[in-house]
Amino acid sequence: MRKQKSCKLLYFLLAGWCLLFLRCESTEKSMVRAVYLAQTEQGYQTGLLYQAPQAAADAAEASAALQFVQAEGQTMERALAAAEQALPQTASYRLCDYLLLPKAEEPLLTEYEQLVLRRGCGRTAARLLCAEGNLNQLAAQAALPDALMAQIKTAAPTAPRLYEHTEPGLLPILRWSAEEVTLQEGGVLHTVAANTPLSPEQAEVYRLLTGQSGTRQLWLEGERIGIRRCTVSVTLQKAQVLVRLDCQRTAHSPLPTSAQRQQLAAQCTALLQGCWQEGVDVLHLQAREALQSGNGASFDPTKNACPQLRTDVHFMLY
Repeated sequence: MRKQKSCKLLYFLLAGWCLLFLRCESTEKSMVRAVYLAQTEQGYQTGLLYQAPQAAADAAEASAALQFVQAEGQTMERALAAAEQALPQTASYRLCDYLLLPKAEEPLLTEYEQLVLRRGCGRTAARLLCAEGNLNQLAAQAALPDALMAQIKTAAPTAPRLYEHTEPGLLPILRWSAEEVTLQEGGVLHTVAANTPLSPEQAEVYRLLTGQSGTRQLWLEGERIGIRRCTVSVTLQKAQVLVRLDCQRTAHSPLPTSAQRQQLAAQCTALLQGCWQEGVDVLHLQAREALQSGNGASFDPTKNACPQLRTDVHFMLY
């Protein structure tokens, strides 16, 4: 009998704790899913993409649609605080997994990372994405925030994280109008020194060379070739760098011809040379040489000219 009473007491305590937890974590807090951040001539512009479920008599009718608020301030912290005040409940950044930027400028990213560490207004693991569009449309059009989140989730797997902002990274580009949100095919190569737009072809080649997950779609000699897996091998020699790509095509994708393999090899070489001129060592040649010989000075993209590259592309028969 005493055991049954103890079990009932534990059950009620657990149920009460769960209700309290759910109430505090959801219904009484605005869950910020993404932060928009820009620097203007007057100061800073911020936006919060958030969810604030509204209670209803019928639980099936409860609304959890995404909404957007924006604010401005002379400092980044004041701008974020002003945006938080516009939320219906207290802001919670527990699910804030994305940072949207019209321009991924290094001082802005550094300042925000420090603010996140000090104030907790975001996460250092947030994915970085470029965003282009009128913020007033996001606030005014009820369907746009949900459409924006859908495209963010599509682009996020290949986007770099905030704590990686001092390393080169390819940021996806989202663009919206009053009617729709689209994910652009190209990207922006972000470095500490600059941001370089990449065409759709260049972006796919960059993702291929850096081993990013997902299927790569490339137009070679007017034919679309799908690559689902690629192994990149690098051999350092005194006179040149040998780069070899062993690719596995997607199902139903035709086996590339010699001309198509040569075109892909030329695209890889051109991208590696272009990135080197921007100070980006895509294949980490400097680190490879340091491991091989103990000195990576010969492959420093900020001091040395791009080494001679020879790229070979091979496709598996299956």
